[in-house]
Amino acid sequence: MSNRSIAVLPLVSHTETGEEIWLGQGVADEIIHALSWVEGLRVAPLASSMRFPADAPGPAAIADRLKVETLLLGDLRRENGKLDLKARLVAPASGKTLWKAEFNTEAPRLQDAIDDMLRQMVEALELKVRNDAQFSVQTGSTRNPEAYDAYLRGLNFYFRYAAKNLLAAQQMFEQALKLDTGFARAWAKLAECHAKYFMYYDAAGREHIDRALATGKRAVDLAPEYSRSHTARGVAHLINKDFAAAEESFRQAVALNPFQFDAYYQHARTCFQQGNLQKAAELFEKAAEFQPEDYQTPLLLRQVYLSLGRVDEAQATAQRGIALAQRHLELNSKDARAIYLACGSMIQLGMYQQAMEWSEKALTIDPNDPMINYNVACCYAQAGEPDKALDCLEKAKGSGSLSAGWLKNDSDLFSLHELPRFKTLLAELKEA
Repeated sequence: MSNRSIAVLPLVSHTETGEEIWLGQGVADEIIHALSWVEGLRVAPLASSMRFPADAPGPAAIADRLKVETLLLGDLRRENGKLDLKARLVAPASGKTLWKAEFNTEAPRLQDAIDDMLRQMVEALELKVRNDAQFSVQTGSTRNPEAYDAYLRGLNFYFRYAAKNLLAAQQMFEQALKLDTGFARAWAKLAECHAKYFMYYDAAGREHIDRALATGKRAVDLAPEYSRSHTARGVAHLINKDFAAAEESFRQAVALNPFQFDAYYQHARTCFQQGNLQKAAELFEKAAEFQPEDYQTPLLLRQVYLSLGRVDEAQATAQRGIALAQRHLELNSKDARAIYLACGSMIQLGMYQQAMEWSEKALTIDPNDPMINYNVACCYAQAGEPDKALDCLEKAKGSGSLSAGWLKNDSDLFSLHELPRFKTLLAELKEA
C-alpha cells in the first residue's frame, strides 16, 4: 500500500447518548497505540482526531486538516449483551474503501474484537507488525469488562486537558483498579494523572509525587513488557527530580517501543531541566519525527535552539510551531496550551501585537492557571515587560508548579536573570 499515514477517528455510537462518547474515544486510543507497532505507518494522535464530529466536515476535509492519506472509521454498538463492531479504512483523496469488516460477538469480548480487527486490517493491506505481543490491545490489560469500561472512561477525561478532567480520569482509573488490581495499563495512566497534575496544577506537596512513584512502579512490575509502563514511571521520577532514574525509564520504554512519542518528549524535558541542552534538542527532534503534527515539540525546541545559539534553526522551528499551533486551534479554539506556547515564538519572529493578543487570550481562559502564567511571563520577558513577566512568574509559583531547572535554562527568560526579583524567585525554588 502506498499510503503510509492514518488517522483513527473516535468510533461512532449509534445510540447518540453522551454516555457512549467515552467508549468510541477510548477504543480509538487503544487502536492508535497498537498501530504504532506497524512498520512505516504514521498515526495521527487522538488529541487531533478526536476534535471531529462523526458527520462533519467530511472525510476529505478531515484527512486534509490532519495531513493523513487514510482514515479508519468505525461504528460500535453494545446492546443486550451483544457487540457489533464495524470498521473501514478509506482513502478520501480517491474516495476508495481500502478495507472493511464487521465483528459480532459477546459484549465482554470487546478487546478480542479490537485485536481481530487490527490483525485483519494489517493482513489485508500487507503491512508488517514489529512485535505481535505489543500489537495486542490486551498487553498489560484486563479481562474484567467493567474494569475495562472504567479505564476507557478515564481515557476520555485524560485527553481533555484541564485540572478537573485529570481528577475525573484519576477517579475512573482508580475504579478500574478496584475491579482488577492487576490492570497494568490503568496503573500506568493513574501514574501519569498524578504526575501531570503535579506538573501543571498543584506541586505544593509530595502527595502526587509519592502516588505517581508508587503507581508507576506497580505498572512496571505487572507489565514490564508494556512500554507505556516505563514511560509513566519515568515521568514520576521526573517530578521527583530523580533525573537519572527518569532517563533510565525512558530508555527502557524506547528499547521496547522505538516509536513512542511520549518517551522521547518526556526524556527531552528531563534533559532540559538538567541543562543538558544538546541532548534535549536531539530528543525533541526525535519526538517530532514520530508526531510531526504536534505543535508542542517545535515550540519547545525553539527555546533549546536559542539557548544553544542556533538562531537560524530557532527561527525556522518557531515558524513551523506557530503554523502547527494555528492548525490545531482551528480544531479547538480554546486550547490554552496551543495559544500560550506559540506566543514566545511570535515574539521571536517580530509578531509583537499578535503575541500580546494571544497572551491576553490565554489569561482570559484561566487567569489562575500556573502554566498559562508561566508561558505568558516568557512572552512578556521577551517583549521588554519585566515587571509583568515577574508578576506572572510569582503567581505561577504560588501553585508550586515551577521548576528551578526550567527557569534557569529557558532562553525566553534570560533577560530577567540579573533582576533581584528573579534571583529571589530562583533561590526560593531551589530551596523548595
